[in-house]
Amino acid sequence: ASKLKDVKKKEAIPRRDERIIYVVFVVVMASLLFGSVLGDIMYVMPAIGILVLLLTKAMSVKEATSAMTQDAVWMIAGVLVMADALGDTGAGELIGNMILKILGGNPSGIMVMLVFAIVTTVMTTFMSNSATRNVLVPIAASTCVAAGWDPRGVVLIVAFCANVAIAFPSGSPACGIAYAAGGYKITKTLKFTLPFIVLAIASVVFSANLFFPLT
Repeated sequence: ASKLKDVKKKEAIPRRDERIIYVVFVVVMASLLFGSVLGDIMYVMPAIGILVLLLTKAMSVKEATSAMTQDAVWMIAGVLVMADALGDTGAGELIGNMILKILGGNPSGIMVMLVFAIVTTVMTTFMSNSATRNVLVPIAASTCVAAGWDPRGVVLIVAFCANVAIAFPSGSPACGIAYAAGGYKITKTLKFTLPFIVLAIASVVFSANLFFPLT
């Protein structure tokens, strides 16, 4: 009964605001679909849509900030800056040389790919997919360049394994929603997710080494 009272107390969205929200949604989605025509403006269209909602008062500033996943936004922003810094300052190459020393004097191509595949999979299980990818791609490329290898295979492995985030709910928003909605227990799902992860790593390493060998 108390829940019904709370629902009744909530005001319905005014018809005017509802129309504005629909129009903004359609325009933003259309801009994403026609990104090849619009160019770089596509990336700012969601922000423009939010500004329109705020200026027309279809959404309050409080509603906009509360709906924003601030932690994820700041994390991605920081990761992108760090990824650029790795490339511009030469720190990526330094890290690459350190990784080469750890791997040994003359590591095999499969070993290098396997190491990056495992590291990427472990990292993406506990942090954002895009953050993992943006951090490890420049490091993987710098490692290959420092050793005189073709970086395409290792970079593709990092990009692929960054999406293999199904072992825990923390891997991605989609996993979190799926685990919560289904009421799954990690101890039970690991029976299915771990074999898939092992198979995914083995297949991507084999394929990358076949089509894009390091040497």
